[in-house]
Amino acid sequence: MEADGRKFRRAGPDERRDLLVGAALKCLSHEGHAGISVRRIAKQAGVSVGLLNHHFGGIDALIAEAYQKLSLDLTDSLKAEVEKAQTAAERLDAFLIGSFSSRILDQALLGVWVVFWSLVRHSPAVHDAHEQGYGAYRRLVKELLGALAAEEGFVIDDVRLAAIGLSATLDGLWLEWCLNPSTFSAENGLLICRRWVVGLRRGAFSA
Repeated sequence: MEADGRKFRRAGPDERRDLLVGAALKCLSHEGHAGISVRRIAKQAGVSVGLLNHHFGGIDALIAEAYQKLSLDLTDSLKAEVEKAQTAAERLDAFLIGSFSSRILDQALLGVWVVFWSLVRHSPAVHDAHEQGYGAYRRLVKELLGALAAEEGFVIDDVRLAAIGLSATLDGLWLEWCLNPSTFSAENGLLICRRWVVGLRRGAFSA
C-alpha cells in the first residue's frame, strides 16, 4: 500500500499491450524506421524487453497491432463525424470534412505511415493489419458513395472502383500536404474532393 493509503494496482495484460502499442507509435513518430527497436519501445513504455516479447512474441506482431490500432482509430473518428449527419449527402460531406481535420492532417503521422507501408510487402503480420485497416476504411467510403447514389438517383456502375478512386485522391492529397503543407490548405483539399463528388454525380463512374 502506498503512503497516502491508496492501494497499488498492477496493470492487466490488455493495459500492458495498449501501453506497448502507444510506445511503438511514439517511437515510430519520433524516429521513423529507427523506432522499430524492441529496446527503444520497451524503454519508451517503461517495461522490460521480456515483457514486450511476452505479450507480442516479437517486434513484427507489435508493429502490426500498432498499425491496425492507428488505422482503425482514424476510421472510427471519421465514422463518428458521419453519424452526426442525416442525409447521404451530408454524411459524405461530413466524411470529407473530417478527412481534412487536424486529427488526420498531421505531419507527425507521416513517418509512422511510411514505416508501416514499407513493411506491408515484407511482414505477413503487417500485411494482414493493412488489409484489415484499409479494408474497413474502403468499406466506409463504398457505403457512403452507394448511399449517395441511391438517395439522389444516379448510377455508379462499380461502387468499389469509385471508392478506390476517392480513397486514392484523399491519400494523395494527404501525402502531398504532409510533405509540404504550403502546397494547399485543408479548405483547398476539401474543395478538390467536393468537386470530385460533383463529377461522380454527373456520371464519372457510369457507362
